[in-house]
Amino acid sequence: MDKISITVAIISAAISMYVGIIQHIREKKINQTNLESIYFNDIYKEFLIKKIPEARKYIHVKNDGSVIGIEKMIEELNTIRQDSLYYHYNDSKFFEKLKSDLQDLEDYLINKSNKKLSSEEHSEFYENVKIKLMKIYKTINNKFLGTK
Repeated sequence: MDKISITVAIISAAISMYVGIIQHIREKKINQTNLESIYFNDIYKEFLIKKIPEARKYIHVKNDGSVIGIEKMIEELNTIRQDSLYYHYNDSKFFEKLKSDLQDLEDYLINKSNKKLSSEEHSEFYENVKIKLMKIYKTINNKFLGTK
């Protein structure tokens, strides 16, 4: 009878320790996720909801085909890149992907602002800007949601 009691006590203690360790790991992961969420909110909320849409409103193609109003967007893209430096050290893969997406849009805007667009190219230009912005939003949202 003593051996059974000791065995049950040892098994109970082992299960309790296992559950305690698992609970600690889960709590640590939840705390890390909450901290990440705070960082994300601090870094990206204002950009995604206000600053990028506001900067986008300034971008236009004039009747002569010249692209104007890109300065505000380029400023915001550079600020996002600068504010994202935390992820250069914490998640370099995300940082490099975001930096690449931001640079892609910036390069596209600068390239098109140095040319005169034909009337047929106007809608293509606006669509490409939209697609490149959506790519930036998707990269940020995927990081926040923990998806690829």
